[in-house]
Amino acid sequence: MPEEKAMELAAAGAVITLKKSEAWISQGDPADHLALIIQGAMRSYIITEKGEEMNMLLLVSRDFTGDYEGFITSGKAGFHIRALINTELFVISRSAIDALEKADVFWTRFKTTMSDYAFIEAKRRIEDLLLHTPEQRYLNLLGKSREILQKIPQKYISTYLGITPQSLSRIRKRISK
Repeated sequence: MPEEKAMELAAAGAVITLKKSEAWISQGDPADHLALIIQGAMRSYIITEKGEEMNMLLLVSRDFTGDYEGFITSGKAGFHIRALINTELFVISRSAIDALEKADVFWTRFKTTMSDYAFIEAKRRIEDLLLHTPEQRYLNLLGKSREILQKIPQKYISTYLGITPQSLSRIRKRISK
């Protein structure tokens, strides 16, 4: 992104800091903001009918976060997003993105690129869950970001992978040999 455009984007959004365990978005909130994680770690999760937390996404520095479906449909968030450690976010509202887009076609391309990114990430997540073994899902996560494994507790990693913490321990043991 050209420096001039980066400055426009920075002026249109804001940097916020979340403390460990602080919620950024709760299920049912308006999904009218997106964020880039500057530093830190977050998780997107739902609470099942049994009251258990099921992690959908684990996110670290340079990842985008938000309920993209709710964002593009002007709907409500379908899940919770919470900081796992102290986290700094660059946050921008839908109205700010719309204003940028009206002013310059560059932002239309930017918005399309963000949409493409969200689609690719969702497709990868679905493929991961449907086509790969738990061990391969763990290796894929490891390949995506070792930072996740360093910053995020094992209980969140295991639910993200769709396995128990004990199964994750066994996978880690096998891989480390």
